[in-house]
Amino acid sequence: MRHIAIHNNSKSIDMLNGPLLTKLVFFAMPIALTSVLQQLFNSADIVVCGRFVGSVALAAVGANAQIINLFINSFLGLSVGANVMIANYIGAGKTHKIYNVVHTAMTFAIIFGLLIAVLGLFFSRSLLVFLGTPEEILEPSTLYLKIVFIGMPFAVIYNFGAAILRSIGDTKRPLILLTITGVLNVVLNIFFVVICKMGVEGVAIATSISTAVSSISVVVLLVKEKSLVKYDFGKFLIVKDSLFKIMRIGIPSAIQGIVFSISNLCVQSAINSLGTKTIAASTAAFNLECFPYFMISAFSAACLTFMSQNYGALKFDRCRLVLRECLALSLFFSGLLIALMVIYARVLLGLYTNDPEVIEIAMSRMYIVCLPNLISSFYEILSAGLRVLKHPMLSAIIIVVGTVVFRFIWILTVFPYHRSFETILYAYPISWIIINVLMVIAYVRVSNKMLKA
Repeated sequence: MRHIAIHNNSKSIDMLNGPLLTKLVFFAMPIALTSVLQQLFNSADIVVCGRFVGSVALAAVGANAQIINLFINSFLGLSVGANVMIANYIGAGKTHKIYNVVHTAMTFAIIFGLLIAVLGLFFSRSLLVFLGTPEEILEPSTLYLKIVFIGMPFAVIYNFGAAILRSIGDTKRPLILLTITGVLNVVLNIFFVVICKMGVEGVAIATSISTAVSSISVVVLLVKEKSLVKYDFGKFLIVKDSLFKIMRIGIPSAIQGIVFSISNLCVQSAINSLGTKTIAASTAAFNLECFPYFMISAFSAACLTFMSQNYGALKFDRCRLVLRECLALSLFFSGLLIALMVIYARVLLGLYTNDPEVIEIAMSRMYIVCLPNLISSFYEILSAGLRVLKHPMLSAIIIVVGTVVFRFIWILTVFPYHRSFETILYAYPISWIIINVLMVIAYVRVSNKMLKA
């Protein structure tokens, strides 16, 4: 077992001392850009399908977007447990416990990823049928999803590895990896679809290969790491106490991400009933509105990691300052992106499709969903605070009530009487308002108790 000073690594950030603003920005921006590149994996699929194969292929890929997001959100949520535990141990000076957390997390990632891949291969078609995927895109959608599931183990390993690096403040190297593999994904998309004349299977293979490269690369980084988060490749280790603590934080975080995806699947099912053009339009707009959300999510991750270290060090005033500054930065940067997205929406949507009708339908989503997405900053940042303050399940329950329950009721009661794309979309901003109100009340009560000096 190694006992190496964490700040001997020049790539780490001192989160416990000094001004916060600049450190938060330098920590969060690579995460936001990394998320952008991950989204570009899917966007590249959609652009290539829409421009070179057609609207049916575009809809086939789009019909899978929420399913894939459901699994990605579960990986990200579970990896939060490793991030929080390592950061907390750093702040508390319990560095001797980090070795077990790192190796338990990576071993779990391998096992969990393989399980997801096997289940996905068997149930891809059934899931798409359950969601009401139109018959004309069912076969290509199933083929695409099965190939993506083959690459899921690599996605799990990458996300856990990146979370471990983030715990010491290293967000730049994951960004570099995704930059390289993002370019690779685009090149492979063009090769398989334009040159080899493949359809949706070509873009799926390109995505899986790129994900595998990013996964292998992050493992190599951890193996060569000189700090406390060094990974001994081939050391398969599950320490019961470490796994329990990772899951205690990770499972509620995963639930929070999963319920968002489940609510979106419910919404997607309603969208599917409106036809292929509406599916294609929603897919294109969804890919654009993801980018401002990535900025919000990045500052939520910054809040989570910085607060975890300072909470471990019992620096409660600094915990409050971290949350306030993360919220302000999230509102500023996401607001700027949202404004740009809406102003240039038609131009940006034209990258995904050249069908004027699809673009016109997509504009409704840009106004109704993308524009008010700014308020997501409040519940995302406050949710990160609740996880640090040992109330992750409370945050998850609020998300369940505000998204799954409300949106499900909306689709069952309001949509049948007003069957339009716009009716479906209004479920998003209304649910965000409900979540924000509940999250503010919860955080104020918990922080008044847990952050007493």
